[in-house]
Amino acid sequence: TKRRYTTARFKPAAITIRSMPTWEHIEDGASTCTTVWLSRGDETEEWKPLRKVDCRALNESHGAPVVIDGGRATVDPKRRVLEYSFYNIPSRQVIPATWFYREESKSNSKEISVVPLLEQDSAKAEALYQKAVAASSSLGEGISKVLKEEVYLENDKDHRVVVSKIGPILSMKKRPRGGLVNVFGAITDLQRGYGEYTVEGEAEEYALGPVRHLIFVIHGVGEALWSRNDVSMPSIVEEVDRTRAALHKKQADDWKLECEKATRNQQPLPPRPDRIELLPIEWYDKIHSSSNAIMKTLKGTTLQSIPALRAIANDVVFDVLMYLTPEFCQAVLECVTDQINELYVKFKAIHTHFESQNGKCSLIGHSLGSVIAWDLLSILKERTEAEQREKWESNTGTSVQPLEHLSAFHGVSVAGSSFDNGAPMGYRAYAAKDEHSNVAENGIWGPSLLKKLSKTIPFVPHFTFFLGSPLGLFLTLRGAHVIFDEMRIVLEKAELMALMDKAELVARMNEAESTIPKTPKEIADTWIENKPKATNNDVELVPPPSSPFTLPSGAIFNIFHPSDPVAYRIESLLLPPDTNESELPQPVYLVKEGKGVRLHVKAMQMGDDLRRSFAQTHKSVSSLFANVLESAASVIPSSNTNSVKASGRPASSLVHGPHKFKLGGSSDRVDYVLQPGVIDNEYISAVTAHSSYFRNHDVLDFIIQNANMR
Repeated sequence: TKRRYTTARFKPAAITIRSMPTWEHIEDGASTCTTVWLSRGDETEEWKPLRKVDCRALNESHGAPVVIDGGRATVDPKRRVLEYSFYNIPSRQVIPATWFYREESKSNSKEISVVPLLEQDSAKAEALYQKAVAASSSLGEGISKVLKEEVYLENDKDHRVVVSKIGPILSMKKRPRGGLVNVFGAITDLQRGYGEYTVEGEAEEYALGPVRHLIFVIHGVGEALWSRNDVSMPSIVEEVDRTRAALHKKQADDWKLECEKATRNQQPLPPRPDRIELLPIEWYDKIHSSSNAIMKTLKGTTLQSIPALRAIANDVVFDVLMYLTPEFCQAVLECVTDQINELYVKFKAIHTHFESQNGKCSLIGHSLGSVIAWDLLSILKERTEAEQREKWESNTGTSVQPLEHLSAFHGVSVAGSSFDNGAPMGYRAYAAKDEHSNVAENGIWGPSLLKKLSKTIPFVPHFTFFLGSPLGLFLTLRGAHVIFDEMRIVLEKAELMALMDKAELVARMNEAESTIPKTPKEIADTWIENKPKATNNDVELVPPPSSPFTLPSGAIFNIFHPSDPVAYRIESLLLPPDTNESELPQPVYLVKEGKGVRLHVKAMQMGDDLRRSFAQTHKSVSSLFANVLESAASVIPSSNTNSVKASGRPASSLVHGPHKFKLGGSSDRVDYVLQPGVIDNEYISAVTAHSSYFRNHDVLDFIIQNANMR
């Protein structure tokens, strides 16, 4: 008979199901941990990760140098060093890392910071971790043996790495060797992978297109003080970094809103905005260098009491006083010019398509930096016009010079030149020997130098911003006002001369038995001396309301906070010296394109207009009625273009006509004022006004608006 077998005799062995262990502090659970690159300045600083896009580039570089941070720095993976392309600051250490040990943050005791293990030690920790993962897997032999293993570190001989298991939790730890916990410290947790992080400004910057606008930012007074480590004020490098990030965020946010609008309207997406790059220009070391003999003398004479206040005097006020001297003015201008030329060459080498794709360059000067920017443009103007005069003489064979070149003779003062004529150097606005001397012959609108600069800036700025500028004070001291007015008078003479027929001009010159003039100014002077008197039926021509003076810049803006104690206006220097204060045009409020003045500012304007109106109103009812009619006439266009006010000025005079200043370039106006806050005390605001420009949203919007302008 066949034997019957039951399945019970072949029952399989019992299976024990173990729960898989849970790992602690494993931020990167991939089979191959991603390498993150970190940097620090010195051993006192914490390691900070580089931008993610830069880490990827370094991981794929195979040891070759990589340009990072939007072109502002370069990392050499072999030398383990990060060097800045445009900043005069020390290089930084860099390190690739996959494993870290966790410790209390140096900056905040409540936070945990991670410190990278060096590559050899990271490799050992990774090997032990992979062994523990394999042992604890479904096909592994269990974690027990691995828990007994120890890995000794190459760069930390006093510690070892082990796998620790507490309940179902596995972790990697660094322990002191030989149980010397009290000597070498407590047990430290290890972490695999850096974890999720973001670097401020990375997403916004890389959402934009390539760089199409480069702006050089020239710092003002006090940079020697702000750059000290014991001072909380940001240095120019830190300020520029923050401003750049804020600009990119505004550009990216506006572009995203435009994309959302285009998507809703089923329209093509707008192109990415061109990126704006800002580079700081530092000159303070030329004055504050410890090797400077004057600084050594100054330190020796400085009292030791109230050191904080005396530091302000030595590091802030001293900058202005030194720039008034030709020696240090020359040194600063040469330093800034050399830096701009050097950085511009470096920038074009990194951004190879910048020039071929019509990239633009601009200048921003803050505080005394605005005076430096003005002087740079003055030197560029003198050099350009000198070349144009030479070209004129070469092409025409005559020394006759166009009207616009006359101002070059009153520009930059150089010791020993024919213009200098032995007059005092520096701020000599009223250095005339007697009351009958021509003040304009001694005044200048540019700097006073010991010798001509060998270089100029390598471009004509697309725009130039003066922020919180004392330039109006400097130009007043230089005697520029009378020069600007002389140019206005010369232009009037030229316009009068253009009204005459050439034959009539020659006839009148013959009648006067005058010699044939050599320059337009001499021709105009001859005409003014011999012109016929106006009859009762003639309307006397009114001189141009503002000086024709210009500088080589696409546009010039003098932007100031209403409570900034350092800021001065410029437009009043371009108007006739006898212009009444009531006739001066009010500065333009700085507003974003497409938006008007804020509501509370409009209310303030209405109140100011009412007060001004009552102050100027005559006591009699008839005079009041006449003023109302006159104000209405200035608003309603009139067909009679020759209508003249009782004062003798036409309806298009300084009071009622549109104000246009040629210095502004593409902008009709030069002076722009920031809008005050809703609750804004001018004395309290004065404390922070001078340092607020780079954080002001209206200024940032205005920079973007003008950078995008073609």
